[in-house]
Amino acid sequence: MAQTYDDRKIVKAYRDLAREVVKREDLYRLMDQSALKEQTQHWLQKFQEREITERDRIYIFALVREAARRTVGLEAVMVQLIGAFVLGDGKIAEMKTGEGKTLVSLFVMYIEILRGNKVHLVTANEYLAKRDREEIGRVLEYLGLSVGLNVSGLDKEQKQAIYKADVIYGTAAEFGFDYLRDNMVRQVEDKVQTSLDFVLIDEADSILIDEARTPLLISDRKEEDLTLYGVADTLVRTMLTDDYEVEEKKRFVWLHDAGIEKAQRFWGIDSLYAEEHQPLHRITTLLLRAHFLMHKDKDYVVLDGEVLIIDPHTGRALPGRRFNDGLHQAIEAKEGVEVREESRTLATITVQNYFRMYKKLSGMTGTAKTEEEELRQIYNMDVVVIPTHLRVNRMDNADEVFYTREQKGEAIVYEVSWRYERGQPILIGTSSIKSNEWVSGLLSKAGIPHQVLNAKNHEQEAEIIARAGKRGMVTLATNMAGRGTDIKLDKGVYTLGGLAVIGTERHESRRIDLQLMGRSGRRGDPGFSKFILSLDDELVDHFDNKRWESYVRRMKRKYNFDDKPVHSRKVHQLVIEAQKRLEGSNYDIRKDLIAYDEVIDIQRKKVYEERDRLLGIDKLGAFSERILREVAEDVFSEREPDLDVRYAKMGELLGGTKFPYSFDQVTLMSQEEAEEASFSGIGNNERNSQ
Repeated sequence: MAQTYDDRKIVKAYRDLAREVVKREDLYRLMDQSALKEQTQHWLQKFQEREITERDRIYIFALVREAARRTVGLEAVMVQLIGAFVLGDGKIAEMKTGEGKTLVSLFVMYIEILRGNKVHLVTANEYLAKRDREEIGRVLEYLGLSVGLNVSGLDKEQKQAIYKADVIYGTAAEFGFDYLRDNMVRQVEDKVQTSLDFVLIDEADSILIDEARTPLLISDRKEEDLTLYGVADTLVRTMLTDDYEVEEKKRFVWLHDAGIEKAQRFWGIDSLYAEEHQPLHRITTLLLRAHFLMHKDKDYVVLDGEVLIIDPHTGRALPGRRFNDGLHQAIEAKEGVEVREESRTLATITVQNYFRMYKKLSGMTGTAKTEEEELRQIYNMDVVVIPTHLRVNRMDNADEVFYTREQKGEAIVYEVSWRYERGQPILIGTSSIKSNEWVSGLLSKAGIPHQVLNAKNHEQEAEIIARAGKRGMVTLATNMAGRGTDIKLDKGVYTLGGLAVIGTERHESRRIDLQLMGRSGRRGDPGFSKFILSLDDELVDHFDNKRWESYVRRMKRKYNFDDKPVHSRKVHQLVIEAQKRLEGSNYDIRKDLIAYDEVIDIQRKKVYEERDRLLGIDKLGAFSERILREVAEDVFSEREPDLDVRYAKMGELLGGTKFPYSFDQVTLMSQEEAEEASFSGIGNNERNSQ
């Protein structure tokens, strides 16, 4: 995204500060490591007494710059220092891929520690968290700070040790789940997460926007008859096209009259919609959704006998995540794997509400300006576009749109083949495993050797990416290769035009397209990008407009055998408009989700606050008495208006003539039993007194 006038003004002010940092590079150059470590203690002590000034930031950034030069051999350039100042002010820095965002993070993390804050750095996945902790964490350790890595699968003691560190690397999900788990413990010493002071989010748009559609859930197993899923699967497999209707765009499927009659005969019931048969109706609907709305290798993948959800934004499998409300069990029955028990939600929070609990928040990404309005509304964060250190030397070509999928396939093979023959490395992006395998089949048929990266072989990601920039290498990847991956080029391919990126579909968001394009032309390298599309693509199919649909059908009939791309502004506008509509639709979903969760959030915070207070009480007697007194006041105010409960002894209310139940008996009662006992006890006493 290009810089706005406001961006240029902000960057100019920060550039002046960055120049001052560079001027002080000699100040720390002659110091040894022990002297640099002493600087950390010097600043920590100083900022206990006063706030950090702009002048302080200049000296601190110069210190970090020198430490990074010594430990990892990287010296922050002007634009990286500008990005650091932006992050320090609680904004999102949009920095193009390859501009060194990871190094930039060092400066703001260090200065927040000096402010006395615990620092959490959130990455898009655990692979990046481990990589950055190993590479960049060394600089912080060189300066005398502690660095931890928060990943899944650790026990309580390991987690508690990690959270004692000054800086903790991890994923949004792991930090969020730790928060939820902490609010389910029975003893305060079992908590692991410390204060939520400052969080720096890498790939901020992906985490704060894309992942915001899926709330974080902790659940346990719910007992039910799992055999019904297999039985319902048998029913749905007998359904013919006249038995049901599928509305893919609205993600809805329903039975026609013929299908309803077939289901009723199958289950041996008079009405599928009768209240007593609601469980059968529910499970039939779930299997219909599993068969006709959920697609293997697109929405999920089956690995080692387990159904794993695929993240639509990253293309990665999500171990441990399951679809809710029985849908996951329905898919398991459809795929013939073990059907596991349905879960019930014990604790949940949205990504938005979790991160808004931090005292301070900032982020960095290669693509965020297009979503600045949403980021400002929800997180109160502005986006500042940082200029590149070197001019972007990538040729971004106009989309080629074909009428049919077959024509598109031929164009992809042609584009890849001539570039492959001259030795240019090529990265082909697809939106799903299914389309990934389709393109792979086309390339194999054409005799073009290639390597494939998707959720099925994610464990080979590092090796595949390491080879992707070599001469003559063709790499076919889902969105997994879109973020956080640095494809290093062989020296011999620069004269061939660098890495060629070919997109085979436009995604639901322009940001994901830009991330794919950004794999090429990094740090001034030459590069090329182009999208090859068709009017059969899923994105275009989502465009719910009768006039457009009629126009597309006419064009397909007219040019079905034409292998040339469409030369129509109208068709190209259709693709752009379809993408904008989907972005708008997804934004509405996120708005609705946070609006719903904000109501729950008020209650969640109140319950968790009260729960924390209880965990800190050694003896619950006084607390229980207060609660019982409040209940008693409500009960007796109507029946005994002359009794002032506030000054009555509990003995007068509990176990006495007014209420013939002991304290211990009351604590074991359910709410309904207590209310019934309250009124029956009073009633009996009233009758006895008459």
